[in-house]
Amino acid sequence: MKKLIFFFALILTFFNANATHIMGGEITWECIKDPADPNVGLYIFKMKIYRDCDGTTLSTFSQTLDVWNHPSVTQIPVDWVISTDISPNCDVTNSGNAALDCISNPVGAVEEYIYESQPIALPGIPPANGWHFTWDSCCRNGAISNLVLSSTTSPSEGFTLRASMFPYLDASGNAIPADPCFDSSPKFNESPQTIICTGYPFAYTHNASDIELDSIVYDWDVPMDDMAFGQAYNPPVNPVPLTFVAGYSFNSPLPGGVVLDSQTGQISYNSIISGNFASVIRVDAFKCGQLVASIYREIQAVLISCPTLQPLNTINLPPIVSQPFQAPTPYYAIVSAGDLVSFNITATDNDLYGGTVFQDVTLEITGGQIADDYVTSTLCDNPPCATFVNTSGQAPPITGLQIVEGVFEWQTACSHVATDAGCGITSNIYTFAVKAFDDFCPANAITIATITIEVTAADSLPAP
Repeated sequence: MKKLIFFFALILTFFNANATHIMGGEITWECIKDPADPNVGLYIFKMKIYRDCDGTTLSTFSQTLDVWNHPSVTQIPVDWVISTDISPNCDVTNSGNAALDCISNPVGAVEEYIYESQPIALPGIPPANGWHFTWDSCCRNGAISNLVLSSTTSPSEGFTLRASMFPYLDASGNAIPADPCFDSSPKFNESPQTIICTGYPFAYTHNASDIELDSIVYDWDVPMDDMAFGQAYNPPVNPVPLTFVAGYSFNSPLPGGVVLDSQTGQISYNSIISGNFASVIRVDAFKCGQLVASIYREIQAVLISCPTLQPLNTINLPPIVSQPFQAPTPYYAIVSAGDLVSFNITATDNDLYGGTVFQDVTLEITGGQIADDYVTSTLCDNPPCATFVNTSGQAPPITGLQIVEGVFEWQTACSHVATDAGCGITSNIYTFAVKAFDDFCPANAITIATITIEVTAADSLPAP
Protein backbone atom coordinates (compact mmCIF):
# COMPACT_ATOMS: atom_id res chain seq x y z
CA MET A 1 0.00 0.00 0.00
CA LYS A 2 2.85 2.40 0.81
CA LYS A 3 4.26 1.80 -2.69
CA LEU A 4 0.90 2.63 -4.26
CA ILE A 5 0.54 5.80 -2.19
CA PHE A 6 4.04 6.86 -3.21
CA PHE A 7 3.31 6.09 -6.88
CA PHE A 8 0.16 8.23 -6.98
CA ALA A 9 1.93 11.01 -5.10
CA LEU A 10 4.62 10.88 -7.79
CA ILE A 11 2.05 11.14 -10.59
CA LEU A 12 0.38 14.09 -8.84
CA THR A 13 3.64 16.02 -8.98
CA PHE A 14 3.50 15.85 -12.80
CA PHE A 15 0.06 17.46 -13.12
CA ASN A 16 -1.62 20.65 -11.95
CA ALA A 17 -5.40 21.06 -11.73
CA ASN A 18 -5.39 24.84 -12.11
CA ALA A 19 -4.95 25.04 -15.87
CA THR A 20 -6.43 23.88 -19.15
CA HIS A 21 -3.63 21.34 -19.54
CA ILE A 22 -3.56 21.10 -23.30
CA MET A 23 -1.01 18.40 -24.15
CA GLY A 24 -0.74 18.99 -27.89
CA GLY A 25 -2.48 18.41 -31.18
CA GLU A 26 -2.29 18.61 -34.97
CA ILE A 27 -3.97 20.13 -38.05
CA THR A 28 -4.36 18.24 -41.34
CA TRP A 29 -6.47 18.52 -44.48
CA GLU A 30 -8.05 16.19 -47.03
CA CYS A 31 -8.71 16.94 -50.70
CA ILE A 32 -12.02 15.46 -51.88
CA LYS A 33 -11.26 13.72 -55.18
CA ASP A 34 -14.20 11.35 -55.61
CA PRO A 35 -15.95 12.55 -58.80
CA ALA A 36 -19.25 11.19 -57.44
CA ASP A 37 -19.00 13.42 -54.37
CA PRO A 38 -20.89 16.73 -54.79
CA ASN A 39 -18.05 18.42 -52.89
CA VAL A 40 -15.31 17.17 -55.19
CA GLY A 41 -12.45 19.67 -55.40
CA LEU A 42 -13.00 21.05 -51.89
CA TYR A 43 -10.96 20.63 -48.72
CA ILE A 44 -11.92 19.22 -45.32
CA PHE A 45 -9.72 20.37 -42.45
CA LYS A 46 -9.33 18.29 -39.30
CA MET A 47 -7.90 19.34 -35.94
CA LYS A 48 -7.06 17.04 -33.04
CA ILE A 49 -6.34 18.35 -29.55
CA TYR A 50 -5.00 16.29 -26.66
CA ARG A 51 -5.58 17.29 -23.05
CA ASP A 52 -4.75 15.75 -19.72
CA CYS A 53 -7.99 14.89 -17.95
CA ASP A 54 -7.01 16.52 -14.67
CA GLY A 55 -7.32 19.94 -16.30
CA THR A 56 -10.33 21.84 -17.58
CA THR A 57 -12.39 20.14 -20.27
CA LEU A 58 -12.17 21.60 -23.76
CA SER A 59 -15.08 23.19 -25.55
CA THR A 60 -17.35 21.12 -27.77
CA PHE A 61 -18.43 24.27 -29.57
CA SER A 62 -17.07 25.07 -33.01
CA GLN A 63 -13.43 26.21 -33.06
CA THR A 64 -11.74 28.47 -35.61
CA LEU A 65 -8.61 27.89 -37.63
CA ASP A 66 -6.92 31.13 -38.61
CA VAL A 67 -5.67 31.29 -42.20
CA TRP A 68 -2.61 33.41 -43.00
CA ASN A 69 -1.37 34.82 -46.34
CA HIS A 70 -4.56 33.92 -48.20
CA PRO A 71 -6.16 36.85 -50.08
CA SER A 72 -9.78 36.05 -49.18
CA VAL A 73 -10.07 33.16 -46.70
CA THR A 74 -9.07 34.27 -43.21
CA GLN A 75 -10.78 31.67 -41.03
CA ILE A 76 -12.06 28.10 -41.26
CA PRO A 77 -14.65 26.94 -38.70
CA VAL A 78 -14.13 23.39 -37.43
CA ASP A 79 -16.97 21.62 -35.64
CA TRP A 80 -16.53 19.26 -32.71
CA VAL A 81 -16.97 15.63 -33.79
CA ILE A 82 -16.04 13.42 -30.85
CA SER A 83 -14.04 13.24 -27.62
CA THR A 84 -12.34 9.98 -26.67
CA ASP A 85 -10.43 8.85 -23.60
CA ILE A 86 -7.21 7.43 -25.06
CA SER A 87 -5.68 6.42 -21.72
CA PRO A 88 -4.28 2.88 -21.51
CA ASN A 89 -6.68 -0.03 -20.99
CA CYS A 90 -5.25 -2.41 -18.43
CA ASP A 91 -5.82 -5.22 -15.91
CA VAL A 92 -6.52 -3.61 -12.55
CA THR A 93 -7.16 -6.90 -10.73
CA ASN A 94 -4.04 -8.85 -11.67
CA SER A 95 -1.61 -5.92 -11.82
CA GLY A 96 -2.80 -4.60 -8.46
CA ASN A 97 -2.63 -1.02 -9.75
CA ALA A 98 -5.34 1.47 -10.62
CA ALA A 99 -6.12 2.34 -14.24
CA LEU A 100 -6.06 5.92 -15.50
CA ASP A 101 -9.28 7.28 -16.95
CA CYS A 102 -10.94 10.66 -17.38
CA ILE A 103 -13.83 9.94 -15.00
CA SER A 104 -12.65 8.08 -11.92
CA ASN A 105 -8.86 8.55 -11.99
CA PRO A 106 -8.07 11.57 -14.17
CA VAL A 107 -4.56 12.43 -12.97
CA GLY A 108 -2.47 11.29 -15.93
CA ALA A 109 -5.38 10.25 -18.16
CA VAL A 110 -5.54 11.69 -21.70
CA GLU A 111 -8.50 12.72 -23.85
CA GLU A 112 -8.53 13.33 -27.61
CA TYR A 113 -10.86 15.95 -29.15
CA ILE A 114 -11.54 15.87 -32.90
CA TYR A 115 -12.88 18.87 -34.85
CA GLU A 116 -13.67 18.91 -38.57
CA SER A 117 -14.61 21.59 -41.09
CA GLN A 118 -17.31 21.58 -43.70
CA PRO A 119 -16.01 21.28 -47.28
CA ILE A 120 -14.30 24.55 -48.23
CA ALA A 121 -12.60 26.04 -51.28
CA LEU A 122 -9.23 27.79 -51.18
CA PRO A 123 -9.13 29.94 -54.34
CA GLY A 124 -5.80 31.07 -55.71
CA ILE A 125 -2.22 29.86 -55.51
CA PRO A 126 -0.20 29.73 -52.28
CA PRO A 127 2.71 32.20 -52.23
CA ALA A 128 6.24 30.90 -52.05
CA ASN A 129 6.21 31.06 -48.24
CA GLY A 130 2.87 29.25 -48.11
CA TRP A 131 -0.57 29.52 -46.62
CA HIS A 132 -0.58 28.80 -42.90
CA PHE A 133 -3.37 27.39 -40.74
CA THR A 134 -3.19 27.90 -36.97
CA TRP A 135 -5.12 27.43 -33.74
CA ASP A 136 -3.84 28.77 -30.44
CA SER A 137 -4.89 28.69 -26.82
CA CYS A 138 -3.65 28.85 -23.25
CA CYS A 139 -2.36 27.09 -21.19
CA ARG A 140 0.36 24.54 -20.78
CA ASN A 141 0.93 22.22 -17.86
CA GLY A 142 3.14 23.93 -15.30
CA ALA A 143 4.84 20.62 -14.49
CA ILE A 144 6.47 20.27 -17.92
CA SER A 145 10.04 19.19 -17.26
CA ASN A 146 11.89 20.34 -20.38
CA LEU A 147 10.51 23.87 -21.00
CA VAL A 148 11.23 27.13 -19.20
CA LEU A 149 7.78 28.31 -18.04
CA SER A 150 6.66 31.33 -16.07
CA SER A 151 5.10 29.26 -13.29
CA THR A 152 4.97 25.69 -12.06
CA THR A 153 1.33 26.08 -11.06
CA SER A 154 -0.37 28.42 -13.56
CA PRO A 155 1.98 29.24 -16.43
CA SER A 156 0.97 31.87 -18.97
CA GLU A 157 2.59 30.04 -21.89
CA GLY A 158 0.18 28.50 -24.36
CA PHE A 159 0.03 26.50 -27.59
CA THR A 160 -0.04 27.24 -31.29
CA LEU A 161 -0.94 24.33 -33.53
CA ARG A 162 -0.04 24.90 -37.18
CA ALA A 163 0.11 23.46 -40.68
CA SER A 164 1.29 24.92 -43.99
CA MET A 165 0.36 24.51 -47.67
CA PHE A 166 2.88 25.49 -50.36
CA PRO A 167 2.68 26.05 -54.15
CA TYR A 168 3.36 23.29 -56.65
CA LEU A 169 4.79 23.91 -60.11
CA ASP A 170 3.97 21.57 -62.98
CA ALA A 171 6.53 20.29 -65.50
CA SER A 172 6.23 23.58 -67.44
CA GLY A 173 6.98 25.66 -64.36
CA ASN A 174 3.40 26.88 -63.93
CA ALA A 175 1.89 27.02 -60.45
CA ILE A 176 -1.23 24.87 -60.13
CA PRO A 177 -4.22 26.65 -58.52
CA ALA A 178 -5.37 25.22 -55.20
CA ASP A 179 -9.01 25.37 -56.35
CA PRO A 180 -10.07 22.74 -57.24
CA CYS A 181 -7.87 20.93 -54.78
CA PHE A 182 -5.35 18.36 -55.96
CA ASP A 183 -3.37 17.49 -52.84
CA SER A 184 -4.11 16.27 -49.32
CA SER A 185 -1.70 16.79 -46.47
CA PRO A 186 0.02 13.80 -44.89
CA LYS A 187 -1.87 12.26 -41.99
CA PHE A 188 -0.80 10.51 -38.80
CA ASN A 189 -1.92 6.88 -38.61
CA GLU A 190 -0.72 6.14 -35.08
CA SER A 191 -2.26 7.71 -31.97
CA PRO A 192 0.27 9.52 -29.79
CA GLN A 193 1.80 7.46 -27.00
CA THR A 194 1.61 9.86 -24.09
CA ILE A 195 1.92 7.68 -20.95
CA ILE A 196 5.05 5.53 -20.86
CA CYS A 197 6.88 3.68 -18.11
CA THR A 198 10.58 4.40 -17.70
CA GLY A 199 13.31 1.82 -17.33
CA TYR A 200 13.45 0.06 -20.70
CA PRO A 201 14.23 0.96 -24.34
CA PHE A 202 11.21 2.42 -26.11
CA ALA A 203 10.59 3.06 -29.82
CA TYR A 204 7.59 4.78 -31.35
CA THR A 205 6.48 6.22 -34.68
CA HIS A 206 3.73 8.72 -35.51
CA ASN A 207 3.44 6.71 -38.75
CA ALA A 208 2.50 9.38 -41.28
CA SER A 209 1.37 8.58 -44.81
CA ASP A 210 0.38 10.55 -47.91
CA ILE A 211 -2.50 9.53 -50.15
CA GLU A 212 -0.86 11.03 -53.28
CA LEU A 213 2.33 9.04 -52.60
CA ASP A 214 4.30 12.23 -51.98
CA SER A 215 7.66 11.64 -50.31
CA ILE A 216 7.55 12.44 -46.61
CA VAL A 217 10.37 13.43 -44.28
CA TYR A 218 10.25 13.67 -40.48
CA ASP A 219 12.06 16.26 -38.40
CA TRP A 220 11.90 17.85 -34.98
CA ASP A 221 10.47 21.34 -34.61
CA VAL A 222 9.94 23.92 -31.88
CA PRO A 223 6.95 24.18 -29.53
CA MET A 224 5.30 27.59 -29.85
CA ASP A 225 3.60 29.92 -27.38
CA ASP A 226 0.09 31.13 -28.17
CA MET A 227 -0.31 34.07 -30.54
CA ALA A 228 -0.09 37.72 -29.49
CA PHE A 229 -3.55 39.26 -29.76
CA GLY A 230 -4.23 41.24 -32.93
CA GLN A 231 -0.90 40.45 -34.58
CA ALA A 232 -0.24 38.47 -37.74
CA TYR A 233 1.32 35.03 -37.83
CA ASN A 234 5.05 35.66 -38.19
CA PRO A 235 7.15 33.07 -36.38
CA PRO A 236 9.47 33.33 -34.55
CA VAL A 237 8.20 36.86 -33.77
CA ASN A 238 4.57 35.79 -33.34
CA PRO A 239 4.20 33.23 -31.95
CA VAL A 240 7.51 32.94 -30.16
CA PRO A 241 9.25 29.59 -29.68
CA LEU A 242 9.47 28.38 -26.11
CA THR A 243 12.85 28.00 -24.43
CA PHE A 244 14.11 24.59 -23.37
CA VAL A 245 15.61 23.78 -20.00
CA ALA A 246 19.37 23.22 -20.07
CA GLY A 247 20.13 19.71 -21.28
CA TYR A 248 17.14 19.65 -23.66
CA SER A 249 16.44 21.23 -27.03
CA PHE A 250 13.83 21.11 -29.77
CA ASN A 251 15.75 18.29 -31.48
CA SER A 252 16.60 16.51 -28.23
CA PRO A 253 13.43 16.97 -26.18
CA LEU A 254 13.40 13.65 -24.31
CA PRO A 255 15.81 12.05 -21.84
CA GLY A 256 17.59 8.84 -22.66
CA GLY A 257 19.48 9.67 -25.86
CA VAL A 258 16.52 10.19 -28.17
CA VAL A 259 17.05 9.41 -31.87
CA LEU A 260 14.69 10.20 -34.77
CA ASP A 261 14.77 8.30 -38.08
CA SER A 262 13.87 10.94 -40.68
CA GLN A 263 12.60 8.35 -43.18
CA THR A 264 10.44 6.06 -41.02
CA GLY A 265 9.68 8.53 -38.24
CA GLN A 266 10.76 6.07 -35.56
CA ILE A 267 11.70 7.75 -32.28
CA SER A 268 13.91 5.71 -29.94
CA TYR A 269 15.13 6.38 -26.41
CA ASN A 270 15.78 4.69 -23.06
CA SER A 271 14.90 6.90 -20.13
CA ILE A 272 15.22 6.33 -16.42
CA ILE A 273 14.02 9.89 -15.78
CA SER A 274 10.37 10.60 -15.02
CA GLY A 275 8.53 13.78 -15.96
CA ASN A 276 6.50 15.60 -18.60
CA PHE A 277 8.31 16.31 -21.87
CA ALA A 278 6.98 18.46 -24.70
CA SER A 279 8.04 17.66 -28.26
CA VAL A 280 7.03 18.64 -31.80
CA ILE A 281 7.37 16.46 -34.89
CA ARG A 282 7.13 18.06 -38.34
CA VAL A 283 6.27 16.00 -41.41
CA ASP A 284 7.14 17.56 -44.77
CA ALA A 285 5.56 16.28 -47.99
CA PHE A 286 7.48 16.61 -51.27
CA LYS A 287 5.84 16.21 -54.68
CA CYS A 288 8.44 15.75 -57.41
CA GLY A 289 10.99 17.19 -55.02
CA GLN A 290 8.91 20.30 -54.23
CA LEU A 291 7.73 20.99 -50.69
CA VAL A 292 3.91 21.06 -50.84
CA ALA A 293 2.84 20.60 -47.21
CA SER A 294 4.12 20.67 -43.65
CA ILE A 295 2.12 19.31 -40.73
CA TYR A 296 3.11 19.40 -37.08
CA ARG A 297 2.16 17.19 -34.17
CA GLU A 298 2.94 18.36 -30.66
CA ILE A 299 2.60 15.91 -27.81
CA GLN A 300 3.49 15.87 -24.14
CA ALA A 301 5.04 12.55 -23.18
CA VAL A 302 4.42 11.58 -19.57
CA LEU A 303 7.24 9.31 -18.43
CA ILE A 304 6.44 7.65 -15.12
CA SER A 305 8.28 5.31 -12.79
CA CYS A 306 5.77 2.48 -12.80
CA PRO A 307 5.21 -0.03 -9.97
CA THR A 308 7.11 -3.29 -10.29
CA LEU A 309 5.81 -6.82 -10.76
CA GLN A 310 5.32 -8.67 -7.51
CA PRO A 311 6.42 -10.78 -5.71
CA LEU A 312 9.84 -10.60 -7.41
CA ASN A 313 9.90 -6.78 -7.60
CA THR A 314 10.92 -6.85 -11.28
CA ILE A 315 10.35 -4.25 -14.00
CA ASN A 316 7.39 -4.94 -16.27
CA LEU A 317 8.99 -5.36 -19.69
CA PRO A 318 7.35 -4.93 -23.10
CA PRO A 319 6.50 -7.84 -25.41
CA ILE A 320 9.15 -9.10 -27.82
CA VAL A 321 8.12 -8.77 -31.48
CA SER A 322 9.54 -11.17 -34.04
CA GLN A 323 11.41 -9.93 -37.10
CA PRO A 324 9.40 -10.18 -40.34
CA PHE A 325 12.39 -10.25 -42.71
CA GLN A 326 15.86 -11.77 -42.68
CA ALA A 327 19.01 -10.01 -41.49
CA PRO A 328 20.72 -7.65 -42.12
CA THR A 329 17.49 -5.62 -42.63
CA PRO A 330 14.91 -7.47 -40.52
CA TYR A 331 12.37 -4.63 -40.66
CA TYR A 332 13.05 -3.37 -44.20
CA ALA A 333 12.34 -4.98 -47.55
CA ILE A 334 12.54 -3.92 -51.20
CA VAL A 335 10.01 -5.56 -53.50
CA SER A 336 9.03 -5.21 -57.12
CA ALA A 337 5.55 -3.92 -57.98
CA GLY A 338 3.38 -7.00 -58.43
CA ASP A 339 5.08 -9.01 -55.69
CA LEU A 340 3.05 -10.49 -52.83
CA VAL A 341 4.45 -9.51 -49.44
CA SER A 342 3.46 -12.03 -46.78
CA PHE A 343 4.79 -12.79 -43.30
CA ASN A 344 3.69 -13.89 -39.85
CA ILE A 345 4.68 -11.82 -36.84
CA THR A 346 4.45 -12.79 -33.18
CA ALA A 347 4.50 -10.92 -29.90
CA THR A 348 5.64 -12.75 -26.76
CA ASP A 349 5.51 -11.56 -23.14
CA ASN A 350 6.79 -13.84 -20.38
CA ASP A 351 6.06 -11.46 -17.50
CA LEU A 352 3.84 -12.91 -14.76
CA TYR A 353 1.36 -11.40 -12.33
CA GLY A 354 1.96 -12.76 -8.84
CA GLY A 355 4.54 -15.11 -10.28
CA THR A 356 1.84 -17.34 -11.81
CA VAL A 357 -0.53 -15.49 -14.19
CA PHE A 358 0.53 -14.55 -17.72
CA GLN A 359 -0.39 -11.13 -19.07
CA ASP A 360 -2.74 -10.50 -21.96
CA VAL A 361 -0.79 -9.42 -25.04
CA THR A 362 -2.41 -7.42 -27.85
CA LEU A 363 -1.17 -6.99 -31.41
CA GLU A 364 -2.33 -4.08 -33.61
CA ILE A 365 -1.15 -2.45 -36.84
CA THR A 366 -1.43 0.97 -38.49
CA GLY A 367 -0.36 2.34 -41.85
CA GLY A 368 -1.74 4.23 -44.81
CA GLN A 369 -1.92 1.01 -46.85
CA ILE A 370 -3.70 -1.08 -44.21
CA ALA A 371 -7.31 -1.95 -45.09
CA ASP A 372 -9.78 0.06 -43.03
CA ASP A 373 -11.33 -3.16 -41.71
CA TYR A 374 -7.98 -5.04 -41.85
CA VAL A 375 -9.41 -7.75 -44.14
CA THR A 376 -10.82 -6.16 -47.33
CA SER A 377 -8.12 -5.45 -49.90
CA THR A 378 -10.09 -2.59 -51.50
CA LEU A 379 -10.71 -0.49 -48.35
CA CYS A 380 -7.77 1.92 -48.27
CA ASP A 381 -6.51 5.05 -50.01
CA ASN A 382 -4.59 3.20 -52.71
CA PRO A 383 -5.73 -0.41 -53.21
CA PRO A 384 -4.79 -3.22 -53.26
CA CYS A 385 -4.57 -2.82 -49.48
CA ALA A 386 -2.49 -4.72 -46.98
CA THR A 387 -4.44 -7.02 -44.66
CA PHE A 388 -3.65 -8.13 -41.11
CA VAL A 389 -5.49 -10.88 -39.23
CA ASN A 390 -4.78 -13.58 -36.67
CA THR A 391 -4.13 -17.17 -37.70
CA SER A 392 -7.90 -17.80 -37.64
CA GLY A 393 -8.58 -14.90 -40.01
CA GLN A 394 -9.99 -12.53 -37.38
CA ALA A 395 -9.23 -8.80 -37.50
CA PRO A 396 -7.31 -6.88 -34.80
CA PRO A 397 -7.09 -6.28 -31.99
CA ILE A 398 -5.41 -9.69 -31.70
CA THR A 399 -5.30 -10.57 -28.00
CA GLY A 400 -4.19 -13.65 -26.08
CA LEU A 401 -2.22 -14.88 -23.08
CA GLN A 402 1.59 -14.65 -23.34
CA ILE A 403 1.88 -15.00 -27.12
CA VAL A 404 -0.13 -13.79 -30.11
CA GLU A 405 0.43 -14.04 -33.85
CA GLY A 406 -0.65 -11.93 -36.80
CA VAL A 407 -0.59 -12.61 -40.55
CA PHE A 408 0.34 -9.74 -42.90
CA GLU A 409 -0.39 -9.91 -46.63
CA TRP A 410 -0.07 -7.24 -49.30
CA GLN A 411 -0.43 -7.71 -53.02
CA THR A 412 1.61 -4.85 -54.42
CA ALA A 413 0.80 -3.31 -57.80
CA CYS A 414 2.01 -0.66 -60.22
CA SER A 415 -0.35 1.78 -58.47
CA HIS A 416 1.96 1.63 -55.45
CA VAL A 417 4.78 3.33 -57.36
CA ALA A 418 4.74 7.16 -57.56
CA THR A 419 1.84 8.19 -59.78
CA ASP A 420 3.46 11.26 -61.39
CA ALA A 421 5.74 9.83 -64.05
CA GLY A 422 7.13 13.31 -64.72
CA CYS A 423 9.02 13.12 -61.44
CA GLY A 424 11.19 10.29 -62.63
CA ILE A 425 10.47 8.50 -59.34
CA THR A 426 10.45 4.73 -59.68
CA SER A 427 9.73 3.63 -56.10
CA ASN A 428 7.71 4.46 -53.02
CA ILE A 429 8.31 3.77 -49.36
CA TYR A 430 5.51 2.50 -47.11
CA THR A 431 5.69 2.13 -43.35
CA PHE A 432 3.58 -0.07 -41.11
CA ALA A 433 3.66 0.16 -37.32
CA VAL A 434 3.04 -3.17 -35.60
CA LYS A 435 2.26 -2.44 -31.97
CA ALA A 436 2.41 -5.09 -29.24
CA PHE A 437 1.43 -4.22 -25.69
CA ASP A 438 0.59 -5.92 -22.42
CA ASP A 439 -2.23 -5.12 -19.96
CA PHE A 440 -0.11 -3.77 -17.11
CA CYS A 441 -1.50 -0.83 -15.09
CA PRO A 442 -1.22 2.13 -15.07
CA ALA A 443 0.68 2.11 -18.38
CA ASN A 444 1.02 -0.75 -20.84
CA ALA A 445 4.54 -1.81 -21.74
CA ILE A 446 4.68 -1.31 -25.51
CA THR A 447 6.84 -2.44 -28.39
CA ILE A 448 6.32 -0.81 -31.78
CA ALA A 449 8.05 -2.46 -34.72
CA THR A 450 8.31 -0.04 -37.63
CA ILE A 451 8.25 -2.12 -40.81
CA THR A 452 9.33 -0.40 -44.02
CA ILE A 453 8.53 -1.78 -47.48
CA GLU A 454 9.90 -0.08 -50.57
CA VAL A 455 7.93 -0.85 -53.72
CA THR A 456 9.99 -0.43 -56.88
CA ALA A 457 8.92 -0.43 -60.51
CA ALA A 458 9.70 -3.85 -61.94
CA ASP A 459 12.12 -2.58 -64.58
CA SER A 460 14.03 -0.36 -62.12
CA LEU A 461 15.38 -3.14 -59.93
CA PRO A 462 19.08 -3.93 -60.39
CA ALA A 463 19.90 -7.13 -62.23
CA PRO A 464 20.62 -10.10 -59.94
